[in-house]
Amino acid sequence: MLWAMQSFFSTFQNYIKPEDIIVLAISGWVDSMVLFDLVTWVHPQENIVVVHFDHSLRGTESDGDMELVANICKSKNITFEVKKMDIGSMAKDEKMNLESLARRERYAFLEKIRSQYSVKYILTAHHAIDQTETIIGNMIKWAKVRWLSGMMCISGNIFRPLLAVSKQEIRNYAKEQNIEYREDSSNSDITYDRNRIRQDIIPVFESLNPSIHNTFWELAEYMQDVSIYLTGQVESWFQMAEWESGKPNTFLVTTFVALAPFFQGEIISYLYARAQDGSTQWLSRGLIDELIRFISDPGSYGKKEIKNLHLERRGERIFIL
Repeated sequence: MLWAMQSFFSTFQNYIKPEDIIVLAISGWVDSMVLFDLVTWVHPQENIVVVHFDHSLRGTESDGDMELVANICKSKNITFEVKKMDIGSMAKDEKMNLESLARRERYAFLEKIRSQYSVKYILTAHHAIDQTETIIGNMIKWAKVRWLSGMMCISGNIFRPLLAVSKQEIRNYAKEQNIEYREDSSNSDITYDRNRIRQDIIPVFESLNPSIHNTFWELAEYMQDVSIYLTGQVESWFQMAEWESGKPNTFLVTTFVALAPFFQGEIISYLYARAQDGSTQWLSRGLIDELIRFISDPGSYGKKEIKNLHLERRGERIFIL
């Protein structure tokens, strides 16, 4: 047994008890089939629900993926849930990025099944290279600490027990254990951002530093610690600011203006994320500056609304509505 997989068992057992019902997100590709194999070694099969989401993007290939997962669940008498959606047509109709839409619908279905079976955790097969791709992708688009934090092993109801395991270790394990899996032909399509990062960018990093995935893993851990620290500092500031203002969900303009610009930006990011159920997607530097100006400008008044974040200035107080 490879050391990395032994570490998987340790991680898994830290969070999951034998009596827990768990959801496994299984695509049929090597990462998820290895996850399936590892989990069924250590967890009662009657407490496993396998979920497969068919994006209908690869024709008969997609059908083959579903059949593989359905058959292995049937052979082991494991509960199987599947949903098929035409993501390509939906993306055109909604004029939305294909990858973003696929992720939204996939996780919505996973959450539906989690709720249906009263499950604590959904397990996904994200691994070390997925972490590297995520951080690089975020670096290209965003410039906030939380986006450089990558994925966490535990994030809400999502559990990623393979996150520290390399793709090669996963493939080695699949070969050693004779695990059947499917290949995703769309991995060669560089119109997808993640594929272009994987094929064009990561090999350059690997040529400069063969341990680059460990480096990104350490960067993610460091940034996660920084993010937790900053969140704690912002929450402490809000407690003090509310006390100074004398009203809940308010703060004084003078209290905010006295802060360093960096910390003002962190407060705006925190407020935005709180209003969007934890997400800072679409929060740009320009929007942060716009909200800081609204709060700080002596001539501003009335309301400012960005997505679900609603601020109102009444005299020298800012109300968070």
